Amino acid sequence: MRFKTLLSSLILVCLTATGLKAQDLHFTLWDMNPLNINPAFTGGFSGTFRVSGIYRDQWRSTLNNTRNTGAWTTPSFGVDAPIIQGFRKNDWIGVGIGLFSHQAGSLDLGMSGFSGAAAYHLGLNKKSTSVLTIGVQYGTFGRNINLDNAQWGNLSNNNDFSGMQINDASFSDWAGGVVLKTQLNKQMSMVLGAAFDHLFTPDYTLTGSSAGGSNERPFLSSVHGQFDIQINDKLSLTPQFYFQSTAKNSEILVQSYVPYKWNENLTLRPGVSYRLGDAISVLVGADIKDNLRVMAAYDFNTSELSSATNGQGGFELAAMYIVKIFKKPDVKPAILCPTL
Repeated sequence: MRFKTLLSSLILVCLTATGLKAQDLHFTLWDMNPLNINPAFTGGFSGTFRVSGIYRDQWRSTLNNTRNTGAWTTPSFGVDAPIIQGFRKNDWIGVGIGLFSHQAGSLDLGMSGFSGAAAYHLGLNKKSTSVLTIGVQYGTFGRNINLDNAQWGNLSNNNDFSGMQINDASFSDWAGGVVLKTQLNKQMSMVLGAAFDHLFTPDYTLTGSSAGGSNERPFLSSVHGQFDIQINDKLSLTPQFYFQSTAKNSEILVQSYVPYKWNENLTLRPGVSYRLGDAISVLVGADIKDNLRVMAAYDFNTSELSSATNGQGGFELAAMYIVKIFKKPDVKPAILCPTL
């Protein structure tokens, strides 16, 4: 009964979050970017520590050729680890750090950030097949713009911006999240979570004080889920969804992998993804042994921007590696003394 109550409460929180207002960084391979998606993922794995990285590059050739502007690029990196036991035997605490950088266009309009996260993992049963996690994240971020390549219509001096006051900006930010992981039966497990970013709507304006006003970063909420369904000894199915919303923008992503166990050390992970009203993506990747996952994705644009970008989209590369350093047991030799 306790577990059903917790599950119902979490689902209610997730559904409530969808009514809030999203569009920050987004990745097709969102599950390969755990620390920036939800701080409750911090330390939520079996191993000593985890290293994850992802890189997205969008519209590079189209933008360079038609508008003389740079591509949209977004690298992200994170390290996290479960460090100590919690207040109970089946609980533990995880910590991690993450960073990212985002650049767009010839003006290099961008944002970068560094954050630290902590999460408390609460085991809901003796075998910890159901775990409820609460996480929090704090980060410092900066915004920048480069006006060297800026051009404004038919101005007599296209590059004279001496009268404009554009500065780099920095701000701090808080985020929180909750994740429920549970083994539903022998063939199926589930991960369901919700995250809440920009909790205190920080001011991240780029203009100087003479421009007046402030530019608050809107509250962002996201909901995500994943099911792992074992079909047979070699084949499984992993449907996923990701939704984020902020201000008047929202994004919905649905996708599925079809993992196939090639042998004991290799599992192939083909898949397909659809970002509603925006792009269809092809996913390819593999699990190598039990601690390394590599993935790639390519987005085919299906929105109104398809003609402007000649149908080109973006690609992503990602990797996640779990380091496992366990103390070897000290086995004392046994000496047998047969009796006469």
